[in-house]
Amino acid sequence: MSERGLVVSEIVSQLVADARRQEGWSLDELADRAGVPRTYVDLLERRSRQPTVAAAASLAEALGLSLSELVAEAEHGVDGDADEGPEVDLVPAPPRRVVERANLGDFTRLGEVTGLTGEAIAEAMEFTYRKLDVIDQQTRDSGAPIIAFVDLPELSSLVRTSLGAGLARASRGLYAQNGPDHSPTLLPLRQGLPELEVEVALETNQPTSIPRRAGVYLFFRYVLTEHDGTFRRGKEARGDTAAIWEARFGTLEERDFATQAAGNGRARLRREALDRMELVYYDRALLPYAKATGVYARGARA
Repeated sequence: MSERGLVVSEIVSQLVADARRQEGWSLDELADRAGVPRTYVDLLERRSRQPTVAAAASLAEALGLSLSELVAEAEHGVDGDADEGPEVDLVPAPPRRVVERANLGDFTRLGEVTGLTGEAIAEAMEFTYRKLDVIDQQTRDSGAPIIAFVDLPELSSLVRTSLGAGLARASRGLYAQNGPDHSPTLLPLRQGLPELEVEVALETNQPTSIPRRAGVYLFFRYVLTEHDGTFRRGKEARGDTAAIWEARFGTLEERDFATQAAGNGRARLRREALDRMELVYYDRALLPYAKATGVYARGARA
């Protein structure tokens, strides 16, 4: 990156920090609205990371700005020439992962209850992949993938937050994302729609540490593939890139949860309750079970 590009990128980061403070938002609030990790926003504001195109665009949008406005303002701060077009060397975003629409299942019930479509699920997943891959590219440039900097619960939380932001965006005005660590994940913006909880778990695990709360849920489970998408089953064969292998939808009652021993009001979803939920997305190539049985043998569209 050129010296001028570095200076402009630093000003972009400063403008983001200034706009956040003017809005009175915390780092968590801006990160949640933009669908990027809090640590990433913090690193940008401390000049420890250069903004990628994708991250800068998401942050600008969350702040009510366009990327061109943000960069143009930064350019003006460098040379004072508002007439000169934007010329900033932002870090290029990584290639986009595409969700195969053929893996979507029957989302009729999902649409009836929430107004969401299968396409919204796919778009939210792609949004999540973009966020994860942008951060991963930054950490790889520093010497290690993102999984080296966060533990698995933190990674699951990052996936959940990104899915929530992606679903809010893909809902086309039906839902808004709630604040960080607030329940429910998505708040309805139209009368008659339910609140919607989004939860995440790794591989074959049931979601844990979730509110013991009756309501409408979307559950996503993911595996860890190699950076090139290669997947091998087993803990010892885990890669470093999160990839969603299934999504389920359903309405749950309090009896569908088992209270955890910690006594903190959090719970674990019972296996039989998870099995009853409708399979709205399923990637057979990423199945973490040794053998496909039941609904997994039939496929999401069965």
